[in-house]
Amino acid sequence: MSSDATSSDETIDPASDAGSPATDDGSTGQVIENVERTAAELEADDQDRGTLHDVANSLGISSAVALRALRESDEIKPQLIRRVREAAERLNFPLAELSEETEHRGVVAVLVNTMRNTWISDLVRAIRIELAATGRTAVVVPTRRRMPEYPVAADTDAIENLVHLGVDGFLMISDLADMDSVLEATGNRPFVGIGCSQEFVGRFDTVRIDDEVGQGLLVDHLVGLGHREIAHVGGVGAAVARERADAFRKAMDRHGLGDVARVEPGDFTEQVGQTAGSMLLRGSSVPTAVTCANDVTAVGVLSAARDAGFAVPEGLAVAGYGNTSLASSGVSQLTSVDPNSDRLGALAAQFLVERVSGHEGPARDVAVAPSIVVRRTTSAGPRVETTKRKRISVD
Repeated sequence: MSSDATSSDETIDPASDAGSPATDDGSTGQVIENVERTAAELEADDQDRGTLHDVANSLGISSAVALRALRESDEIKPQLIRRVREAAERLNFPLAELSEETEHRGVVAVLVNTMRNTWISDLVRAIRIELAATGRTAVVVPTRRRMPEYPVAADTDAIENLVHLGVDGFLMISDLADMDSVLEATGNRPFVGIGCSQEFVGRFDTVRIDDEVGQGLLVDHLVGLGHREIAHVGGVGAAVARERADAFRKAMDRHGLGDVARVEPGDFTEQVGQTAGSMLLRGSSVPTAVTCANDVTAVGVLSAARDAGFAVPEGLAVAGYGNTSLASSGVSQLTSVDPNSDRLGALAAQFLVERVSGHEGPARDVAVAPSIVVRRTTSAGPRVETTKRKRISVD
């Protein structure tokens, strides 16, 4: 599965940009202000480079148009070309890696545990857009030998076959099973991890989600609504899950709620999320709010709440992690942490291209700051009673 982002993800209409930053009228000052604001935001987040997405957003154009401009396409006006290049230089976009549109120098393999996580599609789109600037494409490769429910080993044969086919390098989304075998199978090809555990910092380039910030945002939001009995579903299945559970505990400690912080074991699947949610909603002490390791787990908790007769959010507030299409759907309207997938994918693609081009030096690590998107599932404070409600019988 491969694609050039300029052909599938965005359409290019040069005429529509005729009155955009290409002009030298009063809009010029606003354009400069937007670029400087973007640069300041990157600096505030301790980021020293911009992505194609940053360049495009600062100018109010699409990533596809920005790429055409950087390639000095005949269909883009000279004024816009100049503006885009100036913005790219100001935001430290790696212009040295830019290719001509007709150049396709290689393929990058994106290694994933499963194709069932919608967060992966968000990252892959960002990866492809950034790779398109260097004339590269991407293939997405599931690496589990068995069914997704039993992640006991990585398919190293598939990885070795990709090496034989001559891929430029590998991007890994989240943690894979048996990492030592995975790295050996890559044959010393450039390797970058995205959204992976802190355990891998220093072993290879990593672009991670700052999970302490993410869980802190959720706990701060829920405490601000009046919740005190807050639980977390996660902590098993991957090092990332354990790190998010630890971040939840730290956030609760910060509010003086460490003694009531409860972590119900769960992984990143809906089925386990529903089981964990059912466990939380029975017994003498039931939380008024639950944060989850990801959006899929949160959907499972929502199902458990429905089955146990708890209204959401009046009886139970639920929050996810990832801000995927599951969270924004009209059915769930799930509060979730937005990990800034565009930036995660784009930075990882930049790091890999630089390694392919011969960059040497110690492994780099960037922790991207997430944000919170508040929706209906946490739009109410805690219920008055803190014990389990009677299950609603359905005849």
